[in-house]
Amino acid sequence: MTRNGRLVTAVGIALALIVGFGAGWLTHGTVSGPPEPAAGQAPQGNHPDDVEDRPETGFETVTVDLDETHDLGDGFSVRLTRFERGVEEGGVDPTTGREGDLPYVSWRVELDNESDETVQTGVVTRSCAVGDPLRESGSPALGDSAHPPESLEPGQSGYWDEDCWLEEGDTRIQYTIEFQDQDFMPIYPAVTFAGTLD
Repeated sequence: MTRNGRLVTAVGIALALIVGFGAGWLTHGTVSGPPEPAAGQAPQGNHPDDVEDRPETGFETVTVDLDETHDLGDGFSVRLTRFERGVEEGGVDPTTGREGDLPYVSWRVELDNESDETVQTGVVTRSCAVGDPLRESGSPALGDSAHPPESLEPGQSGYWDEDCWLEEGDTRIQYTIEFQDQDFMPIYPAVTFAGTLD
């Protein structure tokens, strides 16, 4: 091989080494997120929302009448009572942006623990929809007792007050309630109370 040929070969090898080491340095020197999971593979990690960390509950929402007492299981039951219409003077509905004298409906959520063990109600999530067709409704939160009990001893009952904006001409209401643990996983099936008011 001629001198010029050896020089070209040496330069080529040097360039290959530089490019190779440079690519390796760039790869190890940058910060990147976790690799994307393969198709059909659950994402990895310790976040509570990760698929493989969340157990299957198998719960489906149960729909009952407004005046029905629903047994959630293990002697724990829930019902709605004391429906009343009213008008909040100087009310503000952030959902619709309306202000003024706004009509609403209020009721009481009653719980009973007829079991021999303490019932933990955990975190309670609620939602209200009214009208026909149904539309989401906010809450004026006018009740004296707006906080659900955290637990019920054997044989103990508890309650809290609820309400939502309801136009005078509307009669249809749908109220959904769900009891969840500290990780926001359902403890019992969600219950939707649905029906019409006078």
